[in-house]
Amino acid sequence: MHKVWAAILLVGIGLGALAQEPSPLGLIPQPVPGLSVAIWTEKAQYYVGETARFFVYLSQPAYLYVFDIEPTGHIRLIFPNPYSPNPWKPAGTHAFPDGNYVLRVTPPSGREALQAVACLTPIPVPMGTESDPFPLLGPDPQSGRAQILGLVPEPTCGCCATAWTFFEILPASVSWPCPPCYLGPCPPCWGIFPGMCWYYDPASGSWQAVVGSCPGPGLCWCLGPDGRWQFQIRICVGDCP
Repeated sequence: MHKVWAAILLVGIGLGALAQEPSPLGLIPQPVPGLSVAIWTEKAQYYVGETARFFVYLSQPAYLYVFDIEPTGHIRLIFPNPYSPNPWKPAGTHAFPDGNYVLRVTPPSGREALQAVACLTPIPVPMGTESDPFPLLGPDPQSGRAQILGLVPEPTCGCCATAWTFFEILPASVSWPCPPCYLGPCPPCWGIFPGMCWYYDPASGSWQAVVGSCPGPGLCWCLGPDGRWQFQIRICVGDCP
């Protein structure tokens, strides 16, 4: 995900939900004594360009792996990644992104899935790089699923649990590209027009839409009349207003 990757909507991950929605990766869930996993997104719908968040619950400490299944069927590993490389997670609920990175929703629009795999032993997943943090698994959906099925132990091992959820990607409401921001904090992709900026106020820790240049010390992503983004840093030295 470069995607995917806020009223909370818990998507059903119980056994009844699993029976209704086939596993996107073809992994067959098997009961594992003491180990269960659930996954859900912050919202049921995202526009292209938005940053996404999701949550994973683990009933006990485990090695966690999260795969993104795009509307095209292509598969990416989004956790662990170069910015958060340790798959070991304690019991409880975990929010993602869990480090200094963002999960930007990109085209195409359609129905997307996240599938979590929690194991009692690590599995040898291919780690991405800083230039490609969420690697594509296989050149096509079929080879991607085959690669994952070859990495995850057989269900008879009794060592891995899985869960999944779906969300909708909607077309962006603007025609210009998102700010080329890959490390947080990153602004929203939509909501301003040429001649406006997203201003990040360090004091409040939030982004604000402003007209013109940076209004004060902080960070700005400004959209020019040509539809190009410009990054600005304004620093105040001395007695500043």
